[in-house]
Amino acid sequence: MGVALKMVDGWGWIGVGVTENGVAKVVLPKGSKDEVEKELSSFNDDINQELASQCVNLLSRYLSGEPIALGQIPVDLKAIPPVHRRILQTLKRFSRIGQTITYGELARLCGMPKAARLVGQAMAKNPVPLLIPCHRVIRSDGSLGGFAAGTELKRKLLGLEKHLAKFCVE
Repeated sequence: MGVALKMVDGWGWIGVGVTENGVAKVVLPKGSKDEVEKELSSFNDDINQELASQCVNLLSRYLSGEPIALGQIPVDLKAIPPVHRRILQTLKRFSRIGQTITYGELARLCGMPKAARLVGQAMAKNPVPLLIPCHRVIRSDGSLGGFAAGTELKRKLLGLEKHLAKFCVE
């Protein structure tokens, strides 16, 4: 499995872990390279290293404010429970840059109208944030809700996407 890391000015260190089927792990910005390497420690072979490098470069450009379409990067969700995979795939299919969706709305799109909490659990365990944009999922009252990497990062990502939405990426 391939690994790539990169420092992004204003954000921190990011990284990706890739299998033969696509990106299986995205590490959102951390304060040090060591923190990212630790999260990617199970990805240690050179499988699909080219995709890993391409993906980390695209993510870096995206975070730097370039209108990059991330939706076309192949993801590998085989390690995810089927119900979470279904929710994440639905989010990827219906999510648009610069727009948010509530946990309840996403549950309805998945055909599970009473499963807003299950949607929240799937978002918390999303292994490929940004590629499957769980930061766009908010509470029904309009507040941010949770985010595995912290609500400040969620707020910053949504702010970046307000800017990028002008370019109609994805």
